[in-house]
Amino acid sequence: MKIEKHWGISLLAVLAIGPGLMLNTALNSIREILQRSFDNQSYTSITPVLIGVMSFAFCIPFGPILRHKIGERRTYVLSMCLFVIGALISMISNSFLTMGIGRVLQGVGTGLTLMMMIPMLVLSFPIHKRNLALLVLIGGFYGSGVTGVFLGMLVNSYGHWKWLFYLALILSLLGIGFSYKFLSNDHAKPHEKNPLPFDIVGLTFMFIFTGFITFTLLNLQKSGWNSAYVWVGIVGSILFLYLLFIAELHSKNPLISFGLIVSPKPFLAILIAIVGNISMILTLLSLQGLLKSESLFDRGQISLIYIGLFAGIIIAAILSTLLYDKVGPGVLGIIGAIIIMVVNIQWMYLDGDAPAILFVISFIASTAGVGFTVAAGLMGAALGGPLPSLIPRMVTVQFLRVISSAIIPLSVSIIFRKVYEDHLTQASIEVKVASKEHFIQSLHIKSEMMTSHTFSGFSCLCGLLVLVLSIFMFLTGKGHKLAHKPHHKEQHKEKQSEEKIQVETSASVSPPQCVSNKSFPNPVIGDSEFRKALKAFSQANYAPKEMLHMGDQEFRNALKKMKDIGK
Repeated sequence: MKIEKHWGISLLAVLAIGPGLMLNTALNSIREILQRSFDNQSYTSITPVLIGVMSFAFCIPFGPILRHKIGERRTYVLSMCLFVIGALISMISNSFLTMGIGRVLQGVGTGLTLMMMIPMLVLSFPIHKRNLALLVLIGGFYGSGVTGVFLGMLVNSYGHWKWLFYLALILSLLGIGFSYKFLSNDHAKPHEKNPLPFDIVGLTFMFIFTGFITFTLLNLQKSGWNSAYVWVGIVGSILFLYLLFIAELHSKNPLISFGLIVSPKPFLAILIAIVGNISMILTLLSLQGLLKSESLFDRGQISLIYIGLFAGIIIAAILSTLLYDKVGPGVLGIIGAIIIMVVNIQWMYLDGDAPAILFVISFIASTAGVGFTVAAGLMGAALGGPLPSLIPRMVTVQFLRVISSAIIPLSVSIIFRKVYEDHLTQASIEVKVASKEHFIQSLHIKSEMMTSHTFSGFSCLCGLLVLVLSIFMFLTGKGHKLAHKPHHKEQHKEKQSEEKIQVETSASVSPPQCVSNKSFPNPVIGDSEFRKALKAFSQANYAPKEMLHMGDQEFRNALKKMKDIGK
C-alpha cells in the first residue's frame, strides 16, 4: 500500500517530536518515584525533567538553520540519533547526574526536529487539504503530551519507570527507518554571496537566559521561595530576557524574532496558549486529587477513567480541523474557555462520592476544551501575521511556549504543596473521627478534596481569562486560512483550459517533423531558465524563509516547466 507523502511526513513528525513531549509530561508526574529510585538528596527529582525541557527550548531555533546547511534527512537522522543515545543513557542510569546527561541529549534531538518538521508537515499537504495538518498537530503533538500524563499514572500505580525510555527508543528508531522512505537525500545548499551574519549576541543572551531559568527553578524546588538564590535567579532571568528581547529587535538575522509577535493577534494567541496550559495543569491536579480521595476505584477503574483523555484529544483534533478555517482562532478559543469553566465550576462544589462516569466525562471535556485553546493559540500565532515570516514567528512562539511549560508545572506543584499543607492544618481542626487509626486517613482525604476545590476555582479563573483573550482575538478577525479551496478550483479550471488549448493546437498543426519548437504551447526552455527553476526548487527544499516568498502559482509554473523538459 502506497502512503501519500504528506501522511508520511506527518508520521515522521509525530515520531520525532512525540516521544520527547511524552517523556516530559510523564517524568514530571513521577518525580517522587525517581527520587526514591536514586535515593540521592544532592539532586532534586525535577533535575532531569527540567534540563531536558530547557535544552529542548534552547535548540528550537537551530532546526531550520541545520536543515538549510546539511539537508532535511541528515538533520532528521542526526537529531533522532542524539535522542536514541540519550534514551539509552537514561535507561541504564543509576543517578540523577547520568540521567540528566541523557535528558540533555533527548532535549537537543527533539528541539532540532521541532521547527524543521512542523513547516514541512504543514506545507506537505496539498493547499486545499492543508487544514488536515491541524489534525496531526493536535492529535499527534498535544496527544503525545497527554499520553505522557496517562503513562505517568501507570508508573505511579505499578512503580516501574524505565520502560518509558524503551518505548521512546522504539518510536525513535522507527522514525529513523521511515525517514529513508519519505525524506529526500538532499545536499547542502551552496553558500550565498552575501550571507547575513550569525546572531552571536542573541545566542549568548539566550544561553544565559535559559541558564538562569534552570538555576532558579532548581533552587525553587530544593529550597522554596525563601532562598536568596531563587530571587537572584529571578532577577537574572528577567534582566537577560530583556537584553535578549532588545538584542533580537535590533538584529538583522535574529534567532528569536520577538518583533514578529508584538502585533495584537500573535500576542493574544501566545497568551491564550500559555494560560490554557496553566488551566490544563490545574484541572488535572484537581481531578487527580479528587481521584485520590475516592476509595471506591481500583487501579483498573482509574486506568479506564484516564482513557477519557484520549477521547478528548480525538474530539479536539477533529473539530479543530473542521472549524478553524470557518470560525477562526477566536471562536475556537471561546468554545474551549467555556468548556474549561463549566467543568471546573462543577468540581468546585463536589462533596462526597462521585460516580466513575462523571470523572470520565470531565476528563474528556477538559482535554477537549484545552485542545481548542491549543489550536487557537498556536495556529492563531503562526498565521497571525505575514505568511513569508511564518517560520521565524513559529520559532518564537514555540520557544516561549516550551519555556513556559518548564516554569508552570514546577511553580504550580510548589503552590499545590503549600495549599495542601494549609488545608491539612485546617482539616485537622475540622475532622473528628472516633477511631484514631482512621484519623490520619480521613485527614488526608479531607485536605485532598479541599485542595482540589481550590485548584478548580483557579482553573475556572484561567478559563475566564482565556475567554476574555479569545473575545479580543475574535475582534481582530479570523486571519489567514490553512486551506484555500476556492484557489484550488480556479487552478483546476485553469488546468482544464490549458489542456483544451493544447488539444486544439495539436490538431491544427502539420506533422511533427515539419513543425518548429514555436508551434508547441509548452516549448522547451533554455538552460538559463532551467537553472532558475531548479534554483527555486533548491531554495524551497533547504531555505524555509525563501520558500515562503514563493507563491503557489509561481511554484506550480516552475514545476510545469521542469516536467515539460522530460517530454
